[in-house]
Amino acid sequence: MIDVVITSYLEEEHVQSIRAVDERLRVLYREDLVPPPRWPGDHVGPPGWRRTPQGDEELLAMLREAEVLYDFPRGQVEDLFRVAPRLRWVQASMAGAGEVAERAGLQDTDVTVTTASGVYSGPLAEFVMMALLQHVKDLERLRRDKAERRWREVHTETLHGKTLCVVGMGNIGRAIATRARPFGMRVAGVKRTVREDDEAWGYADELYETEDLYAALREADYVAVALPGTPETHRLLDAREISAMKPEAYFVNVGRGRVVNEAALVEALEGGHLAGAALDVFEEEPLPEESPLWNLENVIISPHSTDNVPGLTNELQTELFRENLRRYLDGEPLVNELDKKLLY
Repeated sequence: MIDVVITSYLEEEHVQSIRAVDERLRVLYREDLVPPPRWPGDHVGPPGWRRTPQGDEELLAMLREAEVLYDFPRGQVEDLFRVAPRLRWVQASMAGAGEVAERAGLQDTDVTVTTASGVYSGPLAEFVMMALLQHVKDLERLRRDKAERRWREVHTETLHGKTLCVVGMGNIGRAIATRARPFGMRVAGVKRTVREDDEAWGYADELYETEDLYAALREADYVAVALPGTPETHRLLDAREISAMKPEAYFVNVGRGRVVNEAALVEALEGGHLAGAALDVFEEEPLPEESPLWNLENVIISPHSTDNVPGLTNELQTELFRENLRRYLDGEPLVNELDKKLLY
């Protein structure tokens, strides 16, 4: 019997479907021992939530028996390997699970970590396209003119023929490219390494390796960042890279805030080098009240939640976990296995 412990909130229908995967699984789940969702599909819960002392003991008893975890248990990340000595696999609820796996000290263990890569790609790509369209069609001007009852006939722009540089061609980056190309955009993708048979060629008109990021940014009218937060990507877009972007280019980040030098980005936005930005992630979250980003009219701020889609998130999470459970039982490779050295 394989003990599977679910450590973040799932609806009962999803828990039952996980239990139905195979009779060799013993699925343990206590709703009162996981953070309550702030909205359907939320796996984080309220910031101040804590288990009772008795609840902590009961969860620890479950973790001691666990071979498989669905998600990292809140409050037990840093000492996970100690409190779950039988652990062999963690299915994370987030796409960018590398940072949490590192914090849990799993890099030098034989514990497999799989991510939720792909679950959030569609909603994040929609956010990017929303940002591009509102910019190119000057939505803010239309709103101002309507509020002022002002009839002003002006020209408009189009995404057709514009170049979009997608930095990070994983699931999210490919979803962005898939949605941009029907608008007639040229897509330049940036990834760590590029091979002749790289599947990313099916999504981009041109591919650049990360070492050529500067050249890729120079030709972009729009830049969309979809990179995980790793030591390699930390401030990959620094002042030099931001200055390489075309004057009046538009910037979107749906990856991780630490990938970008936020101070350099603010300077480029305030100085007019960049036309604007749409940001779902930040170097510090929640974004501090004193951040100048709050005061910039040409910046859209989303509180790292544009990918939360009630009714969809947990359905896709459960489908992925069920598939990986079947693979685990059959000794097959798991979907979305994390490279614990690269942290993605």
